[in-house]
Amino acid sequence: MLKKIAVLIIIFCTACQTTKIKNDNFKFSSSVVELGSIGTSKLSYNLNTFEPKGLPKLENNIRVEIGIVPYNRKLNKIYKSKAKYNQNQTKVAFIDSLPIKPELVTIKILDVAGLVEEINAEYNSNILKLLTDTQNLKIISSLAVSLPVEEIAKIRQSDAYYLINNQYKKYTIALYKAGKKTDIIDINPETIVAYQVSSFCWVKSVKGTWNVADIVNENNSCSGITKRKINEKKNTGDLFDM
Repeated sequence: MLKKIAVLIIIFCTACQTTKIKNDNFKFSSSVVELGSIGTSKLSYNLNTFEPKGLPKLENNIRVEIGIVPYNRKLNKIYKSKAKYNQNQTKVAFIDSLPIKPELVTIKILDVAGLVEEINAEYNSNILKLLTDTQNLKIISSLAVSLPVEEIAKIRQSDAYYLINNQYKKYTIALYKAGKKTDIIDINPETIVAYQVSSFCWVKSVKGTWNVADIVNENNSCSGITKRKINEKKNTGDLFDM
């Protein structure tokens, strides 16, 4: 009986810290997160926490998917609850009775293969070492943010979006129209409503080293020959066989 109660409490606490946006589960917390940042993700004392550990250097632009969804009463309640922990959080003027509601922007990493290639590159050897040494780190793969109407208008006028790294350890979103860069949107941490984290899948190269093979939702399994954990087989052979 006590086990059932404990399980129900865990489920309830987890549900309190997540919300569905465009049919995807997002976490919300008072932590400062950034799209593409790598760190530890935990649920502690009924609060989601994400502690950043590093940002991969991006020498190539990474395609992202941007969606615009209506802001609703549930999201407003969640966003206001975050304000208890962050007094600098951007205010959202939400009145349920008004016909025109504020809108929320979701930004999701689309070019997973491109990001994997960046992480495995020589210029990110420190990040790859951190990942292989710890093996419990996650990556922020999607954000839900509250942007000004002017920024949302710029997004609507664009047809392609990229995560770029044009400053040292600083990411921004580049907007493109018909193949030409038109603007940049800087995501202020104070505008972030919720986020998604993903896990790394690993594969052993022909040289015997482990590389990131894929990035999947934290609740999904790794597919094919890729593995969630690096498992080095220990030599259990008899010493006399040498």
